[in-house]
Amino acid sequence: MKKTIIFKKFLENFDKDNKLLKYLTNSEIESLNRLPSFAKIKDTRFSKESTIDSVHYSWFIPMLNIYSNKEASLFLLSLKKQNRKSLQNILGLEDIENDLKASVKSFLKDLLLRSLIKKEDSLLPIDFLFDSKLNKLLFLSKNSLVKLIDFLGMYDLAKELKFIVEKKKLKKIYSYLKEDEKKILKKILHYKEPFSTKRINIEKYSHDKQKLRNALHRCGLLRLSYALSPESIDLIWYVCHTLDIGRGNYIFKESRAKKQTQASDIITEEILKIINNIKEKQ
Repeated sequence: MKKTIIFKKFLENFDKDNKLLKYLTNSEIESLNRLPSFAKIKDTRFSKESTIDSVHYSWFIPMLNIYSNKEASLFLLSLKKQNRKSLQNILGLEDIENDLKASVKSFLKDLLLRSLIKKEDSLLPIDFLFDSKLNKLLFLSKNSLVKLIDFLGMYDLAKELKFIVEKKKLKKIYSYLKEDEKKILKKILHYKEPFSTKRINIEKYSHDKQKLRNALHRCGLLRLSYALSPESIDLIWYVCHTLDIGRGNYIFKESRAKKQTQASDIITEEILKIINNIKEKQ
């Protein structure tokens, strides 16, 4: 994808009459057209500051643990207030006077960003990602993404319920669900998914609410990973870093393990329906 972006830049600079396009295939031209013009680069939603502020604070913990408490507290001064408070509570750091110069804060933010992106790698600005149905995920907060993951787990629960015959166990499982999850489940209860998933034997968790919810949440995480598997590494990065480091690392690992093309198309449509459902309730 990055080669396509570089080529797009080259064409805009040296082939303003589009004479070279006749040498490209239709699919190559479509790929170029899906990218925004570099003339819009000044309007892009990308900066070191905005990227750092959009990352969930938990991703900074491994780096901050390397430094002394005093040094770590200085790094926190470069973060937005909400993230600063959360990290202070988790790491037991004191609130120090915020008297750092803007240039120093910028330097500290650069170090934090480099702890998340390898020096030899690059991250595309959000506005320069390829068109994708799943780009809608970029506009969800961490809490909305977690809710989406829980909703995705309902598709696995719908499959599992077909194997449970005891009404007592069914009633118990339903009691563990939130009201909006029950509504989603009701809509998809008789939905026949055209691909198979590994059984989780939800019946064994029927006496433990937290274990059952954790199992369904893992199913949702795996589904989101499958949906993202054919997508660009940049889109996956943004989604994973909106989530906390635990969920994000799991999704990143699973999405990069193997492309789940068939499952991805189907789960993507499920995700879009859920996103619309979430927006309606906001």
